[in-house]
Amino acid sequence: MTSDAATTYRPTGQYGLLTAFGAGAAIFCAWALWQQFDWITLLFLFGCLFAALSFASQWASRVEMDAQGFWLRAPLRSRRVEFRQLDSATEAGRITRGIVVTYHPLAASGLLDLEELHSVALPAVAQQENLLEALRARCPRVV
Repeated sequence: MTSDAATTYRPTGQYGLLTAFGAGAAIFCAWALWQQFDWITLLFLFGCLFAALSFASQWASRVEMDAQGFWLRAPLRSRRVEFRQLDSATEAGRITRGIVVTYHPLAASGLLDLEELHSVALPAVAQQENLLEALRARCPRVV
């Protein structure tokens, strides 16, 4: 990137659909529990609520890329990764194909800790190919 302006990538609408399905299934489980209590239905209710909340969290997040790195901004958390920390960027996932970025964390001195490797999963975004290409272009080349 040649400009200092940040580019924002928003998640795909598929997360909204998955959130709605999870919430709908949770409502159905709650109705079934209202009719007759069953432990397995209660377990499914918690699973549906967890799925709906995690898809909603992905739907509300965004990736902001600037000249030095990117932010993953999600409800309750934000993570900054600088381009100099990058190790690799690959597409992964079954229901939604997001991007998994591996990177070296910063030590207390501000230098890269090359002994450790962390990862962050980015949500599937509109213009995913552009984001993946931009991240791969910033990954160091091993010779």
